[in-house]
This record gives sequence, C-alpha cells and structure tokens, in this order.
Amino acid sequence: MVFFFLNLSVFLIKKEVPKILVNLSFAFGIISSLGNFLIGLFPGDGSQDLHNFVASLFFLGGLAYCILYGISELKAKGISKLQALSGFVVAFFFVVFIILAYAHFYIPELLGFSHLSEWILFGLLMSWIIGHEVSMIKDKKLQ
Repeated sequence: MVFFFLNLSVFLIKKEVPKILVNLSFAFGIISSLGNFLIGLFPGDGSQDLHNFVASLFFLGGLAYCILYGISELKAKGISKLQALSGFVVAFFFVVFIILAYAHFYIPELLGFSHLSEWILFGLLMSWIIGHEVSMIKDKKLQ
C-alpha cells in the first residue's frame, strides 16, 4: 500500500494539486498502512485490545486518506470527477463499518452486519486502488 500511495501522490503533484494536501493524504495513507501491517502481527485471537487499536489506525487512516485523496483529485487537472468521487464512496463505507464495528458491542445482533460491511469495504477499497492504478497507467501512456 505504501508504494501505491507514493505513486498516487507523485501523480497528483504532477497534476498540480497543492503539495500540502497531497502530503497530508499520504501521511494518513502511511498511518493506515502501518495499522494494516500491525493487524497481522496482533491478530484478534491474541490481545483483542491491541488488535482493535491497530485496526483503528487502519480504518480511521483509511477514512481520512479516502476523503483527502478525493479532495485532491477534485482539485487536479485532467482527472475524472467520477474517479475523485469514488474516494468519498469508499469513505462512506469506512464510516458504515466503523459504526457497525462499535455498535455490535452494544447490540450483538449487528455482528453479522459488521462482518458484511467489512467485506464490502474491502472489495470497494481494492476496486478503488485498482481503478486508480489503471487510470495512472493510462495517463502515463497518453504522455
């Protein structure tokens, strides 16, 4: 994920997006990537509190970078507004999952919806990343 964020950030800077916005987006991408890595080191069957903390880095960082990269892409020259808006769709599903993940502690019946929303989020996030990679490759071939 770090290499994807590096590639996307350089791409956006070349599209004349303000560097401060791109750097902030990248910083949250790194936080999310670190959380994603640490989830593997601290699985839920070990220390649940530690697992939840590092998972929060991934999910909250992901929410932030989707919004910030979406704003960056709206400001960029030559990037589809539909592609930019896709980041906000993924961000919405980050919010849905975060709400359900915490709500199921109070309403246990929501656990199944929490797991479903996590898989929907995962699928959308992978689609978002692949879509961006395809778009960046096409853009480089046009130059």
